[in-house]
Amino acid sequence: MAEQIKNQHHSEEIWVTRLLNEQQRAGGWIRLVAGFFDFIFLALVMIVTSTITTFWMVVQSEAPSDNIEFIRRYMWEREFHLYVINWLVLLFVFLLIHFIYALRGKRTVGMRIVDVYVYNEKAEKPTVIQFFKREMLKYLLLPSFFMSFAAQRRPLYDKWSKTYLVK
Repeated sequence: MAEQIKNQHHSEEIWVTRLLNEQQRAGGWIRLVAGFFDFIFLALVMIVTSTITTFWMVVQSEAPSDNIEFIRRYMWEREFHLYVINWLVLLFVFLLIHFIYALRGKRTVGMRIVDVYVYNEKAEKPTVIQFFKREMLKYLLLPSFFMSFAAQRRPLYDKWSKTYLVK
């Protein structure tokens, strides 16, 4: 039992040392590649979802014509609620994808492809809320991404969510 505790403590020390070592943190280029793969995956999901919801909107519309331009104008003027539902569904899918990332392994598709990991400041896997917060802050603080090319390799969204991205 004492040996197990000693080994666990040693393992934690290794991860803390790794987090503090700026060379082990994922830099700007690896983040950029991971972000590219995340963008491709998310774009595909959103395109499929928007195709389905647009088809649903056209079917639900009571426009008295088969002309798609007329239907679009008719919905905009008389059935605006269909647009609202469409955008709410897209927002829900966007948030759901990021929440699933948080629940399943705390890694995005891009992170899995380039083999990087997110840890919190205690060298543990981040909580679901912490990871979800990090992912949402990435969109709000996108320009801070360029800080990952600096010596510390830690953008604002990592600092504010108290996480590190390591190789």
